[in-house]
Amino acid sequence: MSYIFNSSVLGSMFAVPAQVVDNYIKFASASQLKTLLWICRHISEPIDSAKISKEIGYSVSDVEDALTVIASWGVLIGTDVSVAPAPIAAEEPKATEPPKQLEEISALKPSSEQIMTRCKEDPEILAMFSDIEKMLGKTLGYDSRSILLMMHDHYGLPIEVIYMLVDYCKSVGKSGFSYISKVGKTWGEKEIDTIEKADEQIKILNSCNKLWKEFAEMAGIQNPRPSSSQSAYLRTWSVELKFNVEMIYLAYEEMLNHSSKISFPYMNKILMNWHSKGIKTPDDIEKEKEEYRRKKAPVAQANISNVSFDINEINRRGEALPVYKKGS
Repeated sequence: MSYIFNSSVLGSMFAVPAQVVDNYIKFASASQLKTLLWICRHISEPIDSAKISKEIGYSVSDVEDALTVIASWGVLIGTDVSVAPAPIAAEEPKATEPPKQLEEISALKPSSEQIMTRCKEDPEILAMFSDIEKMLGKTLGYDSRSILLMMHDHYGLPIEVIYMLVDYCKSVGKSGFSYISKVGKTWGEKEIDTIEKADEQIKILNSCNKLWKEFAEMAGIQNPRPSSSQSAYLRTWSVELKFNVEMIYLAYEEMLNHSSKISFPYMNKILMNWHSKGIKTPDDIEKEKEEYRRKKAPVAQANISNVSFDINEINRRGEALPVYKKGS
């Protein structure tokens, strides 16, 4: 069945930033897109995570993670940060299928009887439970089996992809099923449904973890792993903007000149600004600073000349002042 747009709904419209569609829609999750649409529709209202959560059907933490990612796109600006506008994308928009919108597993859990029925229908499901028990070194209870089954049946992840997902979570020290479920939802929304796609996703995640380790060591940060929002920034900076850890650290140092605490949104504005100017290396930064100093020098010299003139004028006026003597 083919479709055409229903123009009768155009009575009330709102704008969506073109740079998001051009550059980020391929990577955006359903929660991020829903949050963005809510913000664009309520452009004059304060951004309230709790209110957005209630209206789009995602948890407050999901909304806050989405806001962090949307800020990394240059759409949002922290109220304590002054930045230049985000660069306009030069590339033509690419046709992209809308992302899946998946419900949380907690609302869809099958009963114990349904799990047993699925195991009888598909012996590979039962084998998956057994294999993952061996992989994690623990017995899987009802909740764990429900999550794995729904990742397969509802999120559409093949069993071999679930193996890769669980192994990745274990490798980063997060083998709890709350985290596994969250990663599974993300993979389902991104349609990571083949071994090749899963391998590529794991490479990206491992790259972000490695980048964090290097950056944290340079910056003296003790956290062993980045938060989900920090991972989103690192992915944008390294994969999309092509910055290495040295440039990220230089953005961190620049951020510290203006903020008393670490702010990834502030660092993002700095890196976005560098990217828009074609600044890719430390040498490029020095050239930019030198050019800035060169342009400022004539203005500074003119100001000094004006100040000297003013002082001389004051001195002349001082010499002309009458001298009053006390009477004898």
